[in-house]
Amino acid sequence: MRIVLAAALAALAALPAAARPLSPAEAQAMQKSLDTYLRSITAGNAEKIVGALPPRILNVFAGASGLETNKLESTLIEQTKDLMKGTKYRDVTANLDALDAEDAALGDGSEATWVLIPTAFTTIAGGKKTRHEQPLLAVREDDSWHFLRIDGPERQQLAAIAYPFLADKSFPPATTAAVE
Repeated sequence: MRIVLAAALAALAALPAAARPLSPAEAQAMQKSLDTYLRSITAGNAEKIVGALPPRILNVFAGASGLETNKLESTLIEQTKDLMKGTKYRDVTANLDALDAEDAALGDGSEATWVLIPTAFTTIAGGKKTRHEQPLLAVREDDSWHFLRIDGPERQQLAAIAYPFLADKSFPPATTAAVE
């Protein structure tokens, strides 16, 4: 009987998490953090952009690079500043109309809530305008929301390394198009 019960519980645990709407408190906290993050992009504030990265993503970077987290953060800030030089970000938006949140248990026993937010923005560099649309991974851990742009398969793989529950998830593709 115990074996059957254990097998049934294991089967239930293996079922995919059910999507749900964010609670009003979750939605309000996410909106506040998201607004700060999007303003940081428009302003070119590399410190706040890097500061919004999920800590587990920073840990993956730190492990791969061999850098301590503090050194890694300063390196990422400098790299982000360099990438943003000469580029203006305009019309940075996020579509919060139909978000499906999911809850997941992490290997250390902590819980995370996550959602994919459709985002769009225009870059202006060298006189050329480009429109970008890409999902933004929003993850809430320890009552804080963190963000990671998913602009291609490499970023999705990075997210899955940090958050194994994302490994079998399908993310919408990022798109880029010239604007006349």
